Amino acid sequence: MNINNIPSMIDALMSETMSKIAEAASKQNLTELEALTKRASELRQMKEQIASIQHRLISFTDKDEKPLSASTQTTYGQRQLLIEVTQGMINQNLLTVTEPLKRGQIRIGEELIIEAMPSGERFKTVVMGSGNKLQERGCVGKFYRQAGVKSGDYIMLREISRGQWQLSKRN
Repeated sequence: MNINNIPSMIDALMSETMSKIAEAASKQNLTELEALTKRASELRQMKEQIASIQHRLISFTDKDEKPLSASTQTTYGQRQLLIEVTQGMINQNLLTVTEPLKRGQIRIGEELIIEAMPSGERFKTVVMGSGNKLQERGCVGKFYRQAGVKSGDYIMLREISRGQWQLSKRN
């Protein structure tokens, strides 16, 4: 394996791990299945962290320099934050991003322009450090009501382009 192409290396290891999971499942080997599942989860986290690092490196470049290349632009479309909604989040119109912050997928102080789906309503917000949540609560609550979000549902916050996000209920 080529250490210089880490994303491909992770993909290869993930493929190998998934094959081993299928084999362990067919043999009903729960001990091995548990260990392999943990490995797959760790590989997924590594891949997310690499995408986040790529994004952060790009954000350090001066906006006035050269325009972003096509390969750079596709990096932005790769950030997807899957968030489980709790009853407390619904009651308080909160969208907490604690796990994505821990994984380095998003950072405190980051400004987001969000298009809530299916309404298409757009709003601007910031990731706050206190509570690891989005600052704009009114629009978050409105999204929850319009999309029919209930406790235990998952929502997807997906970056479309630099600073532009789409928010939707995951079916």
